[in-house]
Amino acid sequence: MNSNVTKFRGGSSPYGRVRGVILSPLGWQRFQAAKGQAEAKETWGKHLTQEELSDRTGLSLNTLARIFKRELGIDRQSLEYLFRAFGLELTKTDFASPITPLDALSMQRANPQQDWDNAADVSVFYGRETELAQLWQWIISEQCRVVGLLGIGGIGKSTIAIKAALQMQAEFEMVVWRSLCNAPPLDELLTSILKFFMPIQGEDPVIPTTLNEKFSKLMQYLRSHRCLLILDNVEILLHSEQVGQWRLGYEDYGQLLRTIGETPHKSCLLLTSREKPREIALMSDEDGVVRSLLLSGLTPDDGRAIFRKKGAFTGSEAEWNTLINYYGGNPLALKLVASATLDLFNGSIAEVLTYLDRGISIFEDIRDLLGRQFDRLPNNEQRAMFWQAIHREPVSIAEIRENVVDLVCQQSVPNLINSLLRRSLLEKTDKLFFLQPVVMEFVTERFIQQVCREFETSQIDFLRTHALLRVQAKDYVRETQLRLIVQPVIERLLSRFGSVSAIEARARQLLMQRQKSGYVAGNLINLLVQLQVDLCGSNFSGLVVQQADLRQVNLAGVNFQNADLSKSIFSETLGIAISIDISPDGQIVAVGDSNGLVYLWHITTTQLLATFEGHTGWVWSIAFSPDGKTLASCSSDASVRLWDVQSSQCLRIFTGHIGCVWSVSFSPNGQRLASGGDDQTVRVWNLQGQCLHILQGHTKNVYSVHFSPDNQTLASGSKDTSIRLWDVVNGNCLGVLQGHTDGVRCVRYSPDGQLLASGSHDRSIRLWSGQLHKGDRQSKPHVKVLHGHTNWVWSIAFSPNGDILASGSDDGTLRFWNLQDEQCINVISGDTNEVFAIAISGDGQLLASATQDQTVRLWNLQSGQSLKTLRGYNSGIRSLSLSPNGQMFASGSQDEAIHLWHLQVDNNLPPRPYKTFYKATNWASSVSFSPDGQTLATNGQDRLSISVWDVQTGHLNQWSSGHTEPVKAVLFNPKGQTLASSSYDRTVRLWDVQTHKCLWVLRGHESGVWPIAFDPSGQRLASGSFDHTIRLWDLQTGECLRILQGHAGGLYAVVFDPSGQRLASGSFDHTIRLWDLQTGKCLRVLQGHTGGVWTLAISPDGQTLASGSNDQTIRLWNLQTGQCLQVLQEHTRWIASVVFSFDGQILLSGSHDRTIKLWDVTTGRCIKTLMADRLYEGMNIKGATGLTEAQKDTLKALGGIEH
Repeated sequence: MNSNVTKFRGGSSPYGRVRGVILSPLGWQRFQAAKGQAEAKETWGKHLTQEELSDRTGLSLNTLARIFKRELGIDRQSLEYLFRAFGLELTKTDFASPITPLDALSMQRANPQQDWDNAADVSVFYGRETELAQLWQWIISEQCRVVGLLGIGGIGKSTIAIKAALQMQAEFEMVVWRSLCNAPPLDELLTSILKFFMPIQGEDPVIPTTLNEKFSKLMQYLRSHRCLLILDNVEILLHSEQVGQWRLGYEDYGQLLRTIGETPHKSCLLLTSREKPREIALMSDEDGVVRSLLLSGLTPDDGRAIFRKKGAFTGSEAEWNTLINYYGGNPLALKLVASATLDLFNGSIAEVLTYLDRGISIFEDIRDLLGRQFDRLPNNEQRAMFWQAIHREPVSIAEIRENVVDLVCQQSVPNLINSLLRRSLLEKTDKLFFLQPVVMEFVTERFIQQVCREFETSQIDFLRTHALLRVQAKDYVRETQLRLIVQPVIERLLSRFGSVSAIEARARQLLMQRQKSGYVAGNLINLLVQLQVDLCGSNFSGLVVQQADLRQVNLAGVNFQNADLSKSIFSETLGIAISIDISPDGQIVAVGDSNGLVYLWHITTTQLLATFEGHTGWVWSIAFSPDGKTLASCSSDASVRLWDVQSSQCLRIFTGHIGCVWSVSFSPNGQRLASGGDDQTVRVWNLQGQCLHILQGHTKNVYSVHFSPDNQTLASGSKDTSIRLWDVVNGNCLGVLQGHTDGVRCVRYSPDGQLLASGSHDRSIRLWSGQLHKGDRQSKPHVKVLHGHTNWVWSIAFSPNGDILASGSDDGTLRFWNLQDEQCINVISGDTNEVFAIAISGDGQLLASATQDQTVRLWNLQSGQSLKTLRGYNSGIRSLSLSPNGQMFASGSQDEAIHLWHLQVDNNLPPRPYKTFYKATNWASSVSFSPDGQTLATNGQDRLSISVWDVQTGHLNQWSSGHTEPVKAVLFNPKGQTLASSSYDRTVRLWDVQTHKCLWVLRGHESGVWPIAFDPSGQRLASGSFDHTIRLWDLQTGECLRILQGHAGGLYAVVFDPSGQRLASGSFDHTIRLWDLQTGKCLRVLQGHTGGVWTLAISPDGQTLASGSNDQTIRLWNLQTGQCLQVLQEHTRWIASVVFSFDGQILLSGSHDRTIKLWDVTTGRCIKTLMADRLYEGMNIKGATGLTEAQKDTLKALGGIEH
């Protein structure tokens, strides 16, 4: 009989195409059983030869080899012949689609419906046919909902789970693998799974916010699609002392198992665990939809295969069986024993057995063997194992060597790694090394035990050579280290010492030992910080303080004199992060902020390299030159600056724009610079500062400029809703792209120049293509529109290969778009803070984002994981409110604190607040005293709520505002019965203060609302918006009485005069307007500020207006004549709030320079300066090493001293 054998031509790989079918695990088991019965009857148990099988089935030897290999597809008829020869009928469950080695190695790339995360390579696999067949039976044939794969450590649960999933993958629409070895909270796990499911189903990947919503979403997918979900290492989440019970904080995993097991759906959850979770035990049933399989060891034949992989061994059949049975056929145990047998006994099985016969206890658990193996390791190899456990992920030799303290040990790291590989205690993938989960858990436990023992006995060793926390590690790794190393250490120490104070006393005693090198001080300080111990005034002078995380930690008065602060991290002075770029070599991230500064950080170490000072306004855009040697920046101070990256020197200042300069861009050849600004022009400059072209045509502010890759065309986006394309050489306008319905905030060419992307205030992104980009006026551009953002699109960036477009928005999210199908493939929504700017590295691996909460984050572009976070600390003043009796005032700042101050000009009194409410808000952008002076209102901690403080007791009452976007301002009405709140959601809400009931929602503004003001009667309210308008509202009816129009920029301040007949408004357009509220006419425009006007106040007699601006000045104006009376110029940052005293003699001003100044209104003289203690007030860093000059300057700006 002829067999159907596929022949491959010309040496081409048989894996080029996959055809036919293979025997499934169940089919293989049925065939082996029937074949065994036939051999028992016909040949007295002797195996049939290949030739005999060929004669019996009529299949060629080649076809039989393909069938038995079970990797290459064969036609179904051949399998029918095979089964029929042994009296079997071939059914659908007996065969499956083939999985080729190529598929196994590239499964994630090959199939976008599968996410294998960090699943191991199982190309080397031994036996387990019965187990695989059983899993196939339960999962495929019987469609079980939950299957538990159970067994002791090292028995092969993970390997079998992966192998089974690979064999079954064709039976499922989606496959997801997740390891739990780093103990992720369930909320984090569900987010990860949904981030995979949602885009491939064409859904906008906005992850639900609550755990219940995530549960519901997951179950929706499991019901509507055939999904295989594999969770590996579930035992990590189970309580070590209560069998089957979940650890504290992980109980919701039980709900996950119950929900999936009890709810009808068409999917399956396959989990691996060393012990059976209680829910599995309760739901398991021999005939039910929840099953569990307890794994036993490998057979002697399969066990010997592991040894053969390691090298040559000698031993009789009986000796082999004895050895493998001794270790219960545990694959990991056999790997360890095989390595030891080669190293210690020259491959002799007999000698190993002789050694075991000397009374060594019988193997019961892999931890027993790991313990013996670990104890036999030389000290240096134990240290290397501990470093592997601390890293929590595969690492290179260079990374391990970098963290080793002793020079001799550093040099021996490669040898140590090789030794651990030979001992099978370490695994290798590519050039990275890692521990198996069971080994990782064991070594971590040993490390924690050792650390606690050293802490208790004061005998320091590993506490010196190993860091509990690697503060410069990736964010997700550091969070895992905190969760699985630092917190368990703290829990054990609390159990041993009984109190935080006792731990603190021992830690301070150990610090007094003054270790001359290593991580002791850093480790102890990290423990004290996690225990929330007050470190103020501590003496850490002369200590080696490495790997200490001192961000957001109050270190007032701490002595770090002559300390080594290498590899420790501190808070930054970063203000609002509003612009960002990554150097062409991917080594530096540059950030511009609201304080007029530009910062340069080293990406790998997060070390501050330099701070560029010069701008006096917000730095709205920065750009590296193509060679990375220079950096351009532009600001609201109307200038463009060119900086030398190496020396930090300002090379040149480009002037000519009138008003804010919003955007700057280098040409790809590095010879030109373009800028766009408030004056509605685009300017093209050479690098010597000469303006080559002034491009005119836009009718409103130009927000963004960008050169095409061929240097020929310049695109500009404007508030006038258009995009203009300009010829770089002659300055001619090549064309106008129209389609956006609101201002165009950003424009970017794709790397190949075939696409132009634009982001807009209309919340959309447009992709433009066509010959118009080359100046062809006759062709109409093709446009594709990307929808998803719910607020302004601030920034966009292409990946280097042009496949992905990233976007950042006012809605607080980052979105990643696949440009092949224009689908959003990921949404990152870590907080509600506006994403002002983004940049992608030249290798396409990193995305950097700058957000309103003074934070810079580096993300993995592919996974969306947060890698590094740079967080600014700034106690800059955002708002002031005078108490009704005029004796005190409140200040809200950026450091999450509300301060109360006495309003006294006596310079003998300390210039410090007398009371502070901490953790009041994310940012106190608004504070307001009630008319009775008993309570103080602020925007709430989550930015969507309202907080009201009892001034005397400090009691906090917080309620949900109902706003859907951040609350920007709160204000009591004159009678104190009503509270108004404004928000970026375009509304103003009125609240009953007693009941918290919403009385009115005032709608009408077309953009976010910030400033609000009640008229003196409390009957009307004025609101200002980023839509450039002011609305006047009747609070009896909720009706909009009047719309005041005239400003060319967003509104930041509105204030009524004492008569209630006039209103003053301040805008980002640098002007102040005075309005007649009876007619709605603008009476006067006050000009003089060179930056946006953030705050206004009118004196009690209605004669004087005070204004504060981001040009760092305060101006006093005569309201009757419009004359500028005085310019007050002592603040060094922008002015956020001004308030008159009740007698009008004193003006209070609060600035982002962290100071509050009291001014004599008559003379314009500053009579007192107030400032709350900064984060590092009085911290002595004289002689401290391990800091760059830029870092020292930062610490001093935060209160540090050098004396």
